[in-house]
Amino acid sequence: MKNENLVPKVRFKGFSDPWEQRKLGELFNERKEKSSQGELLSVTINSGIVKFDTLDRKNNSSADKSNYRVVRYGDIAYNSMRMWQGASGLSMYNGIVSPAYTVITPRTNTDAGFMAVNFKRKSMIQVFQRNSQGLTSDTWNLKFPVLKNIRISIPKITEQQIITELFTVINNLIAANEDKR
Repeated sequence: MKNENLVPKVRFKGFSDPWEQRKLGELFNERKEKSSQGELLSVTINSGIVKFDTLDRKNNSSADKSNYRVVRYGDIAYNSMRMWQGASGLSMYNGIVSPAYTVITPRTNTDAGFMAVNFKRKSMIQVFQRNSQGLTSDTWNLKFPVLKNIRISIPKITEQQIITELFTVINNLIAANEDKR
């Protein structure tokens, strides 16, 4: 598949190395670890990964959580059936999620914060939509064996980290402004 994530025209000073084409499977491993123990987390479209008990939702989780997936701080988890809608996030918690979610952990030289922001970009969500499998949008899913073959452009780790820092500052400013309302 042709890469749709073009290298930005505006770059931080001091960075001129070309961005590399990489498959997501070169950047992430799937975390297959399961556990019934741990705080229940949820992946939301707007807020990413949150503690389930902070949501105003009925707990429909299974009493038997032995197949729940372990999520660790710094992992990215996504709803396999809603990735095409942007249901993914960077975890700031250790816990467990429903087996309907996929958990990926960054490999060396991959900044999970950079990738989490990238996964929310409209053009990236469209790539996820095109790669989701199923007969109708109600049944579309994007499991790791398909996700790992998606190609993206990515800068070297130092540039990824600076971009992550910028978005962290921007997100903190937005949150502070929203708190003033």
